[in-house]
Amino acid sequence: MDFFSVEKVTDRVLRISGLISEFMYLVQGSRRALLIDTGCGAGNLREFVRSITDLPLTVVLTHGHYDHAGGAGRFDEVWVNPVELEPTPIHYQRGATFDKLRASHPSLRLEDMTPDADFCLADGPGDGTSVVCRPLTPGMRFSLGGISVEAIPCPGHTPGTYCMLIEEDRLLLTGDACHSISYLFFDNALSIEEYRENLLTLKQQDDRWDSLLLSHPVSAAPKCMLDEVISLCGEILKGTTDEIPYPWQGKPVFIAKAVDQQMLRKDGVYGNIIFRKDKIHRAHQPE
Repeated sequence: MDFFSVEKVTDRVLRISGLISEFMYLVQGSRRALLIDTGCGAGNLREFVRSITDLPLTVVLTHGHYDHAGGAGRFDEVWVNPVELEPTPIHYQRGATFDKLRASHPSLRLEDMTPDADFCLADGPGDGTSVVCRPLTPGMRFSLGGISVEAIPCPGHTPGTYCMLIEEDRLLLTGDACHSISYLFFDNALSIEEYRENLLTLKQQDDRWDSLLLSHPVSAAPKCMLDEVISLCGEILKGTTDEIPYPWQGKPVFIAKAVDQQMLRKDGVYGNIIFRKDKIHRAHQPE
């Protein structure tokens, strides 16, 4: 079966689609290439990327969820926020992910999945048996030759989520930090209040990009989506959203604005949020 497909975004940016329509991005300069995210783990992403480019390759993960970091075990090292290694190194398990994906892809085989790997956070060379996770930090810049990519933090979806700014092409990859239906209901997600503050901080730089690249379920959005999600956070804080129930592990989870069968907003606005009422306001620490 075919695990990957590729399409051109710009002359230097390619969008790679994985088995569950998760999007990865390959940025190619004159000297190096940068792969942003590694998909759900189905198929050999390393071989696929090598069929596209033979440039020296750097791999960066926007965060540690399985549909973004599942293929990381195919590579010798990746750059990731160290926070994403807690409580477990990379949230991917070969067997569990295989069982999850096989329900909708019955021809998938266990041997098609990326093997489980040991991940270690290190500043020096690895020992050759583990995937070395190097610390991604705010403002880190990957210079590829004629094009650069900068890491910009935007915690919310997870505590260590990053956006990636493709500077010369004026594209901001928000990944899961902000997209058409941002998930803010996981146990380690930040509160809506904190998330809104981080989006406002991100917006302070919005003169640096013209449009947004997303990781799923749609591939791109206008830059106004950031304003839409900020506004929606305000509505959630005021309690004025549609609050459509969303079944998830028996917890009170809600979609902020009504959606169609494709999980897109019925009112035509791009940004939406799925949230929990116990994670609206920040948790105040006792004095």
